[in-house]
Amino acid sequence: MLRIHFTAADLQRISWAACPEPLVETVFSIQLLQQPQADSQQFIRWSSQVRRSIGRSGLLFDLATPDDGTLPDLLIAPAGAATLGEGLEAVRHRPAAQAAADLAVARSLRPDLPRWIADFHHRRPEATSRLARLLGDYHRVAIAPAWSYIEHAVRAASCGAAGDAGAVLGSLHPSVGWEFPVLTVPCHIPHDVDVRLAGRGLLLVPSFFLRAPTARLDNHSEQAPVELYFPVRHCHTAAAGDDCAPDPGLARLLGRSRAAVLTTLASACSTTEAAARAGISAATASHHLSALRAGGLVSTVREHGTARHSLTHLGLRLLYSTPRSAGRPPFPGAPSA
Repeated sequence: MLRIHFTAADLQRISWAACPEPLVETVFSIQLLQQPQADSQQFIRWSSQVRRSIGRSGLLFDLATPDDGTLPDLLIAPAGAATLGEGLEAVRHRPAAQAAADLAVARSLRPDLPRWIADFHHRRPEATSRLARLLGDYHRVAIAPAWSYIEHAVRAASCGAAGDAGAVLGSLHPSVGWEFPVLTVPCHIPHDVDVRLAGRGLLLVPSFFLRAPTARLDNHSEQAPVELYFPVRHCHTAAAGDDCAPDPGLARLLGRSRAAVLTTLASACSTTEAAARAGISAATASHHLSALRAGGLVSTVREHGTARHSLTHLGLRLLYSTPRSAGRPPFPGAPSA
């Protein structure tokens, strides 16, 4: 767990990314394609079309493993770029010391980091050209056709930017906890980390294709703002009343109520929230959660005295193995890829 410590003054130094950046969303989407959530109701049509278009692109998937927290920092640091080309140009012009620090972190997270990825950190022409070609071809197929909808969804997530700072921090995502003066964010290292802002600021970055919140600390400058990326809400893409209706096959396997509880955990929640989403009592939800946890489908952690439940990798695979709405466009109003 990453614990970000605020002072009262730090609450005044929270800023928001002005708009989504094509390079950042492109890289996040490459990782999403390798995760079970790509076959969820929100993304199944998009992911199916993109997979048909790109085939088995090994070099492209070198950029991101399915594991959260393993993306190259060099590619996801906000640069204020309005186009993919501007984003790549900003990558090429980052200070050499910044690129070297980012590469050291990338290698610590991925000891088998492909050599060509290390080469573009070193700005070797062949590698940077390969990166631009791969991302350019992929962006035209996967991102550009739906960009207007992506931009709208991300801007909608920023509507609360003018609100009370504490209320904003407390509503970013179910897995992000806020109790002044500490913001807790799940992280992908085996021990807790404490970061004191001490005036450096916090940049909030809503993302369309990101599936779990992730914080980024600048690997080169301890004075740079901490960046917190979090998923936009996609619930408006589902039909009313359909959010927790389990797949019929899943209901036959687990029973309707237990399948509904599993379905509620598409986003992490408490026992009370799972009960409300599934339309059952808290006691019944607790019983089903215990059974799902015993079966390896659910994990539970305690945050500030509240149990929060989320799906394990096995649970995600089970939930999304038979998508419910393959024919329903996940991006309303966006043209087909």
